[in-house]
Amino acid sequence: MQSKELLDDGKRQMKLCNACRYCEGYCAVWQSIELRRDFTDNDMTYLANLCHDCRDCYYACPFTTPHEFGINPPKLFAQLREETYRKYASPRVFAKGLGEKRSGFWITFFFGIILMVALIIGTNGTSGLLKTHLGSGAFYESLSEVVMIVVFLALGIWMVGGWIIGMSRFWQDIKSPKSEKVIGKDFVTGTKYALSLRYLGGEGSGCTYPTDEPSTTRRKLHHFVSYGFMLDLASTALGAFYAHVLHIPAPYPLYHPVVILGILGGLGIIIGVVGLLALKAKSDSEVHDKGAQQSGTSFAVVLLTVAVTGMILLLARDTAAMGILLAIHLGSVAALFFTAPYTKFAHFVYRYLALIRYAQEERIAAGAAQEVKTQKQPIKPGATVMSKH
Repeated sequence: MQSKELLDDGKRQMKLCNACRYCEGYCAVWQSIELRRDFTDNDMTYLANLCHDCRDCYYACPFTTPHEFGINPPKLFAQLREETYRKYASPRVFAKGLGEKRSGFWITFFFGIILMVALIIGTNGTSGLLKTHLGSGAFYESLSEVVMIVVFLALGIWMVGGWIIGMSRFWQDIKSPKSEKVIGKDFVTGTKYALSLRYLGGEGSGCTYPTDEPSTTRRKLHHFVSYGFMLDLASTALGAFYAHVLHIPAPYPLYHPVVILGILGGLGIIIGVVGLLALKAKSDSEVHDKGAQQSGTSFAVVLLTVAVTGMILLLARDTAAMGILLAIHLGSVAALFFTAPYTKFAHFVYRYLALIRYAQEERIAAGAAQEVKTQKQPIKPGATVMSKH
């Protein structure tokens, strides 16, 4: 379905949902819907990224297919989210090749490996690729420390810069049309919702995903992935501190905090991703969008590739295979960084901003309700009432 047709159908569905309100209070999406009487294109983008695809609404709805209304918010929002990743990406010329085409990562991965092999041979010769290197600084006997820093600093700037540009464009579209200010409390609340994955909780019973039976499994697996990724970031940051502040270069022994954090993070990602892929395989085809399903699966496999190659490198770092494995792992990380602004990797950025916007809406609505309640307070016995005469 083309974008305009998709948006128009989405507005039709939201108006019907707002008239029905059977799903009132299910999640943040439905509470935001109830604050609106009409829906703009930007509203649809906001609601799509606020949706956590828990599917509770679909299985509760009496107006899904074969009913003529054909209500299916999870599928609708999944399609709109896919458009978000390309619409706000920059430069947009890469969005088509890397975002729409699922082969984009694997082509980038292949060239990433070739680049790393070339850099290893260029800086340390074939011995850097094929020889066993042991002890402190062994990784740099394969790939020069300076080259490694320059390459991944550039890729990090590319990734974060792409996300920041996307965030700016996205926020301009979803922010309050009344120019109401976002305050610190909104950031705190939105961050709390994001870190706790509150809207995958189903008010305690869990999501109806991948079937109509409520389960908390998906939320737990998402926690494994997200916190595993954060542990890996912490490991990288701590490793940089040891290498550049304390001047103790990698690799470190297995009991070292840098390695422990990396192992826990890698295992978290592997457990979470494998579990989520298993759930996706069982997903109800009536609810999911095929394109979004394939995109999500591709991104999950990408994360799994990075985590698995990292763990294999850890196990074989004291062998002659270390140089080749280092090239493969760094190639996968480089590909992940380069494609990050254009793939589902960017979804956490847009969802986080959507949660902050929702926290703002929630705060303003609560304040308005309190003001109305105050105005309706009955006059206390004994209070003096001024006469109009």
